[in-house]
Amino acid sequence: MILRIARAEEAEKAYQCLEDAKAYQRLLGFAQWHAAYPTLPIVEDDIKAGIGYVFAEGEEICGYCCIIIGDEPAYHAIDGAWKTDRPYAVVHRMAFSRQNAGKGLSARAFALIKDFCAENGIDAIRIDTHEDNKVMRHILAREGFEYCGMIIYDGPKFAYEWDR
Repeated sequence: MILRIARAEEAEKAYQCLEDAKAYQRLLGFAQWHAAYPTLPIVEDDIKAGIGYVFAEGEEICGYCCIIIGDEPAYHAIDGAWKTDRPYAVVHRMAFSRQNAGKGLSARAFALIKDFCAENGIDAIRIDTHEDNKVMRHILAREGFEYCGMIIYDGPKFAYEWDR
């Protein structure tokens, strides 16, 4: 699996990964994402801005995420404290297709994201997730992210940070 910038013609496949994740969240009994977020236009905007990425195996799109290197205004106000004050990357909207869910891709995905950040001179990564998203909270702990507090991003979210 590789991480690469998404192409405009891949927006619908990338968006389908998010829709698959929404369905999975509903099965688990919570809704971090809803009908109004994230949408196909948000994915298209990510791609146009050069911050939309796909996880791919050959030509198959396995997953999608947004990676922002730089400031995230929603992270300025935190009920808690970030681990570092160094430059950081933010990961938003990370999701895998239904066909690839449960295959352990998250560990490979985070390794690719960490490598990507290192290649871009970034050694801190911030991410947020819904309180009820116990699967993602477990993954973040496993991947070395530390809970830092609460932020508001499309509602209250648990905020995590990883650094080298």
